[in-house]
Amino acid sequence: MLKLSSVAIALALPAISIAQTSEAPQIAPPTCDYGEPHPAAPEELAQFGFLIGDFTVTAHAFRAGAWTPPRPGPAPRWNGRYILGGMAIEDEWFDPDPGLVADAPRGVNIRMWDAEAGEWDMTWIHTSGRQVQDLRAKIIDGRLTMWQVYPDRPKFRADFERLGNDSWQRVQYAPDDQGEWQPTFKLVATRIPCPEGD
Repeated sequence: MLKLSSVAIALALPAISIAQTSEAPQIAPPTCDYGEPHPAAPEELAQFGFLIGDFTVTAHAFRAGAWTPPRPGPAPRWNGRYILGGMAIEDEWFDPDPGLVADAPRGVNIRMWDAEAGEWDMTWIHTSGRQVQDLRAKIIDGRLTMWQVYPDRPKFRADFERLGNDSWQRVQYAPDDQGEWQPTFKLVATRIPCPEGD
């Protein structure tokens, strides 16, 4: 009888373990502490103000003249906050969301307005390549346009567009055979709201 009870308990334990771990992982909660722009910050800081917050992201490729549906699978995450006393912006990228995969590949941008050059100075580094990239951005033809300075990447451009108070997109371009910039890839970000009271 004792042996049978021991076997029954042993068989029940894995079932309990499976039941406890079968819950779907949840996205990481928003930080809801994003800082504030410095009172003396350049007014251009607002150009990247749409990055401030926590956002879930869908990825789309441009195929046959149209955007594909969102890439299947867990969604990436993009988070932004004011840093350096509100004089710059830091934004982090996780793919997928770190709540879904704790050791998800990740990267970070630092963005600061260069008044003398009249453009944004930006630095990016990612866990996969560990290569610091030097980027620039400014308003070109009405769009906040970004390009890479180092390592040299002449066939890369991207622009950002605010879609509303809680959404924005980043569209990447590459030149075609005639040298005309064509869309290739799009990220669409949607704000993750902070819990009420935060």
